[in-house]
Amino acid sequence: MRSFNFIPYLLLLFPFSHCSKPADDIKNDSGNYIKSTIQYNKAVSITPNLVSLNVYRFEQTTVLKPVIIWVHGGGWRIGDKTNSLSNKLALFNSLNYIFVSVNYRLSPVTNSTDPNRIKFPVHNNDVADAVKWVINSIAAYGGNKNKIVLLGHSAGAHLVSLTGTSQQFLPARSIPLNMLKGIASIDTEGYDVPSQNTEEIYQNAFGNNYNEQVKASPIYNISSSISYPRFFVAKRGSANRIALSDNFILKLRTAGVPVTEVNGSIYDHEGINDAIGNTNDTVITPALKQFLSLCFQ
Repeated sequence: MRSFNFIPYLLLLFPFSHCSKPADDIKNDSGNYIKSTIQYNKAVSITPNLVSLNVYRFEQTTVLKPVIIWVHGGGWRIGDKTNSLSNKLALFNSLNYIFVSVNYRLSPVTNSTDPNRIKFPVHNNDVADAVKWVINSIAAYGGNKNKIVLLGHSAGAHLVSLTGTSQQFLPARSIPLNMLKGIASIDTEGYDVPSQNTEEIYQNAFGNNYNEQVKASPIYNISSSISYPRFFVAKRGSANRIALSDNFILKLRTAGVPVTEVNGSIYDHEGINDAIGNTNDTVITPALKQFLSLCFQ
């Protein structure tokens, strides 16, 4: 996992939007989308922004549209649902999809051993609550609850992969995993948390309990007896980093899950995220578009 410069991101946790209203509709300057900000979980007593999501609607039609749910990265401890969206908004506007960008509670910015800190499974419970809100409510915003794909980068890639494989989150909310049409995971080492447990960033997010680390690992949640959504895995980086993705892909395929894999090693960790929807990208975006067409056919 790359190191991060956390201090500049502290301000991202407290933007000037108000999420206490059921919906806060804002049309952007060019008028090509309407953004609605919703607090998907009002049961927790924290900054509302951390349990909020943005719904981006584009051209209005009477036909319900496919939905992309985006989960940001940042080492499970920084980031915001508004970061690095311009290329993604342009892409999903062009595809006529609804785009939902999700926040979740974050682990401490500096490494902590406080047993009461935000750590696994809080991040994933928040993502699952956001998915549940989308399924229950997205029709009012023009989205089709039966055509949902989760997309995430880095820590967000871990979160969507675990959301799509674990019985601890969506099934516990009476949502079968195969209700999702696809999971798109962009560049993470988080498929196998115990293999990364010497890194402080993983200790901070997952703790040191091996059994909890296994529960937090998408690769250890896959069973041939369960029906999963199809997967898209974009990998890059060192041989060890790519091997973690390859092991996950093999485990999925052994369980009968269709997997599209892309090697994005022409990019660095930030670059592969920025490539999503970039009109000059010939590696990630075309393959992702084809994957989404398979998911929504």
